[in-house]
Amino acid sequence: MDALNRILDDAEKVIREKGRVVIAIDGKSGTGKSHLSRLIEACAGVSIIHMDDFFLPKEKRTKERYEMAGGNVDFERFIEDVIIPLKRGMPFSYRPFDCSTMSLKNELIEIAKPFIIVEGVYSLHPFFRDVYDMGYVLTAPYSSRIDRIKARSGDDKLEKFISLWMPLEDKYFEAFDFSSYPELSNG
Repeated sequence: MDALNRILDDAEKVIREKGRVVIAIDGKSGTGKSHLSRLIEACAGVSIIHMDDFFLPKEKRTKERYEMAGGNVDFERFIEDVIIPLKRGMPFSYRPFDCSTMSLKNELIEIAKPFIIVEGVYSLHPFFRDVYDMGYVLTAPYSSRIDRIKARSGDDKLEKFISLWMPLEDKYFEAFDFSSYPELSNG
C-alpha cells in the first residue's frame, strides 16, 4: 500500500472512532512530506501545520541550542501555539515564521478541521509525541532527496542544506527512537 492510501485508511479509522485525528509526518529534507500532505489535503480536506513555520528565530540561534537534537525548531512557540491548543481539541490559529525576514508573518493559519496533519522534520520530537494519534516517518534515497532539494531551492540553498540542515536532521534521527512509527518509502 502506498503512503497516501496507508495514511488515509489509518486516519479514517481514527476519525470514525474519535471524531478527529492528529497525525505527524516526519522525515529528513527531500523525502516528500509537504508533497504528501498536499495530496492528503486534496483527497480528504485537512488542516496542515508545517514545522517550517516554526523555524528557530535569530535570537534563539545559539551554539547550545544547535547542539540539542532537534534544537533548531522553536519548540517553545510550537508547544504554546500548537500543542496546547491541539490537546484542548478546539480550533486555533498561529502565525508562521518567515525565513526571508526572520520574523513572524502577519497572516494567521487557521486549524479547524477534524483531520490535522503536522508535517516536517522534527514533528515527532519527543516533546510533541503525546498529542498525535499516529505518526509516520518518510524515507527516500539520498540522491532523490538531493534532487528534490535542488529543484525546489536551487544550488545556493542546496549547499546550505548539505552543510548545515542535513547534519542537524541526522543528529535528530540518531538521538531519538522512531521504531514505533511506520517508515514509509517515498523514493
